[in-house]
Amino acid sequence: MSEHIVITYSAEKANEGHVDPNFTQLVYGDSGRKGNVLKKHLNVGSYIFFNARIGNKRYITAYFYVEKMLLKGDHDEEIGSLNCSAKEDEVIILGSRSFSKVLTIPLDFDRDLIGKIKSYDADNNYFENKKVSGIKELEAIKDKTLNPKVITEEEKEMLIKLCKNRG
Repeated sequence: MSEHIVITYSAEKANEGHVDPNFTQLVYGDSGRKGNVLKKHLNVGSYIFFNARIGNKRYITAYFYVEKMLLKGDHDEEIGSLNCSAKEDEVIILGSRSFSKVLTIPLDFDRDLIGKIKSYDADNNYFENKKVSGIKELEAIKDKTLNPKVITEEEKEMLIKLCKNRG
């Protein structure tokens, strides 16, 4: 059975010219620790959900159905032919045009939603403890989403349903 991941990206970096993920070409790449997570947990048939902070909120903005995974050293010619920022990375995910989705209406990735994704272990106690420490909700969510999170098949299905009719 395929594993699935929720991963954070920087919308600010796209404004600075490093467009990764590239939602037009359905390409995402990463290296180092995050690249190793991709390599270990994703394969053809997996889903990767993307979230970013936009303004004072966090959103799920897209998901890719993994159609192909390219690895530096194994697929250098194909990687070299890519016309996007991801070609610099060690692990590159190519999303399926038929089964991936870029949301025109992003999905709020708030306390309620992260609480429903049990893999995050972000229940009310987590948020209350953060609040007592002076940490606000957005920062508490950021703390949980800094690293890629492997989610269950059921959580993947829930996210896909929530993304329906959003683009």
